[in-house]
Amino acid sequence: MYTLTKEEWLSQYRGKLSERDLALMSRAHEVIAENTLDRENMPWGNIPAISPWLGCPGLWNWDTVFHGMTVSRYDSVLSQNSIDCYAKFQCENGMLPDVITLRGSLMDNMGKPPVFPWGILTMYKRTGDVDFLRRNYDRSVRYEKFLTTERYDGVMFYYSAQRDIEKDDYEAPRYESGWDNSPRWDRWPITQLHPIDLNCYMILFYRSMAEMAEILGEDASVSADWKAKEASLTKIVEDNLYDESIGAYVDRNRMTGEFSTVLSPASFMPLFIGTASKERAESMHRLARDTSKFYPGMPSVAYDDKGHDKNYWRGLTWLNVAFFAVKGLYDYGYKDTAREIKEFLLDMIYEHLPNIHENYDTLTRSACGNDHFSWSSCFVIEFILEIV
Repeated sequence: MYTLTKEEWLSQYRGKLSERDLALMSRAHEVIAENTLDRENMPWGNIPAISPWLGCPGLWNWDTVFHGMTVSRYDSVLSQNSIDCYAKFQCENGMLPDVITLRGSLMDNMGKPPVFPWGILTMYKRTGDVDFLRRNYDRSVRYEKFLTTERYDGVMFYYSAQRDIEKDDYEAPRYESGWDNSPRWDRWPITQLHPIDLNCYMILFYRSMAEMAEILGEDASVSADWKAKEASLTKIVEDNLYDESIGAYVDRNRMTGEFSTVLSPASFMPLFIGTASKERAESMHRLARDTSKFYPGMPSVAYDDKGHDKNYWRGLTWLNVAFFAVKGLYDYGYKDTAREIKEFLLDMIYEHLPNIHENYDTLTRSACGNDHFSWSSCFVIEFILEIV
């Protein structure tokens, strides 16, 4: 186990990164530290853990995974504790809940996108802690059982909620997606869709589980089963969630078979997980270069979408999903495009230091939302270290 100070961690990058990037990494480290809860009588015990922001303190589902992954670069203790404190609240049915607040309330009628196993495996590769891997592999086995029972229709996965799914126009399932008020959900209720990102996350889920099973010495049949699920879902996604008429991956109505017309960073997820063909990746690259779609700010909805505005997930840039899209482009060899988007975003974020915001308006270069946000800080670091 290891815990590096900020200066110890940054020292390995001095002379290798620009002064801008070092300043961004330094401030990102500070924001995460400032958002770390360290008090007595917290719901998960007297154990420091990372909150997204202090205005609504607690442990949030995919936020905690993002925090753990990035912080494992310099503090294995804090990163693993954050995961374990959150995962203590796994529901009896295997669901990983949305939020555990500092006050002790539990939001367990919905979850978030299933990034947990991928995050755990990423952290293990940095820490080498087999015990951490084992207990979170076991949690992920229970989690997968929940997902296949409650979020799978026999073809692909979809977002839902445990109760009141029609309340407030399917509000809870929208929150489960992590994309809250996105135009992706304007045309049809979210529960009627096979979302492209959710099913890509599940492909990554199965891939991660197979690798973890091998590391943990599970019977070869266990890893083979996970790989078979990955292969099956990969084929289904590639056969069903690419709209040839527009040359893009999109959500699809699971009731009617109609494609969504809304383009978003989620459309790039098959590049992030490496399942797209070269031809399909090239088509997505053209969209990434299009100034009426995604260039240069990778907004949460294409610039020219009729639903695009400045309201939260309706067009502002969120660094987590922007990173997934840009990393996918980078991994497929579109390095210049990936670097250009990265530089545009980091320049904009740098302009607004010392604050690191929840989201950004890339049309006006404005900072929006909470001004002290942990996962934005994490993905500032990921952009700098992963898109080189």
